[in-house]
Amino acid sequence: MKLLIAATLFSSIAMAHESDHNCSLELHDDLLVQRADVQLLRNDAPLWRISDQGQLWINNQAVDTDADTAVLLQKYQAGLRTNAEDTVTLVADAVSMASEALTRVMAQFEVDNGEAQANIDRALNKMRTNLDQILLRSDNSIRINGSKLAGIDNGFDDEMSKAIEESVAEITGNALMLVGKAMSSGEGNFEQRMEAFGKKMDQFGNELEADMNARGDQLEARGQQICSSLQQLDGLEAQIQAKVPAMQKFDLIQVSENKAAGDTASSAE
Repeated sequence: MKLLIAATLFSSIAMAHESDHNCSLELHDDLLVQRADVQLLRNDAPLWRISDQGQLWINNQAVDTDADTAVLLQKYQAGLRTNAEDTVTLVADAVSMASEALTRVMAQFEVDNGEAQANIDRALNKMRTNLDQILLRSDNSIRINGSKLAGIDNGFDDEMSKAIEESVAEITGNALMLVGKAMSSGEGNFEQRMEAFGKKMDQFGNELEADMNARGDQLEARGQQICSSLQQLDGLEAQIQAKVPAMQKFDLIQVSENKAAGDTASSAE
């Protein structure tokens, strides 16, 4: 789940291997999206601010631009606004999907209110708390704290791994009890009851896998849409930097050919 969440954040939006491009937004500072403007902040001080009318301020100093540049800036801030909204929604849906998958497994094997379930809930809640510190949304604004991205996991991997390891023992024990129930009750003889139990487990696994794959594909498609949007914004960013050289040091969007990633994967094999 860590990779899924990380992929949906602006820090590293990695698309499917079939995609021709790899997109990312190098966000080390904080992006504040408001109704009237978009700002890049460092320690809550604006590095730049772009209004919804295409006006630009750098370090709180207004920058004179021509009409063409103002149009580019207006489109740029609108694109950042749209991607921020889409990303916040995508992250929430990714966490929800992971949580539901774990809950369904626990319910299937009748792990009810046990310590294993509590440990997993605690780990998931910790991840949600960490995300709430990165992605803040209100009625009037969205804030993505790129300055805090490095600490997003904050021990989540270790905690979740430990919780899952502990839950495996309980799930295994409950599975054996379910097998025992299937052996001693139900219609038909022993072989028929065991066959029915096996089919039930297979059906659950297949349904869960199909459901999660379908929803994962939907998340991936939405991520690809974000990538396509970032590709367009990368072009706008380059045009703005050509017209306003002071913006070159705020090169947020990176779009590169995915070939290198493929070569790396091949060499790794």
